[in-house]
Amino acid sequence: MMEPQRRSRRWIVVVYLGLLALVIPWYWPADDTRHAFGLPLWVIVTLIALLVTSVFTAWVFLTSPE
Repeated sequence: MMEPQRRSRRWIVVVYLGLLALVIPWYWPADDTRHAFGLPLWVIVTLIALLVTSVFTAWVFLTSPE
């Protein structure tokens, strides 16, 4: 009985894994010196990804039928 609900939520896990990959700056080169607004570019991308993760989490909880 829980199988349809489990399938319908797999995309949420996939989105969280994608956002997790953006939040952790392991893919940035160590010698990257690009800056924007006085911050390293990887910091800006991480902060934006954190904001998107927060908005996505709020949306998932607010639209959840349970």
